[in-house]
Amino acid sequence: MTLKLINNLQKLGFTENEAKIYASLVCIKMATAREIYEISRVPRPKVYKVLRGMEEKGYVQIIEGEPIHFSCIRPKELISRIRTDFLLSLYETFCGLHALSPEGKFIGSGESAEPGMGC
Repeated sequence: MTLKLINNLQKLGFTENEAKIYASLVCIKMATAREIYEISRVPRPKVYKVLRGMEEKGYVQIIEGEPIHFSCIRPKELISRIRTDFLLSLYETFCGLHALSPEGKFIGSGESAEPGMGC
């Protein structure tokens, strides 16, 4: 796991600990919290909390048992979800800003919505 990978995941909205845990799980497929701690070096008291948050986001799956195991979604699926969420957010932001401008036009641009971005 490289610093560049961790930084790139952070640019996509991951916290540093989420990035370390996700990258670790990609490497080992499925693991206990202890194994994740040993590989990711995320402070042990934080591992469960971070994993539960990642499960809520849909990035990690919890496999109940003794002990509990965790696995991550495939990187391709992760990137697809992030892309979809980003594009939706971008579209909603554009429409919200577009609605604020007088007569649906942006000050100084003389143009209305960009082609294909109709609201």
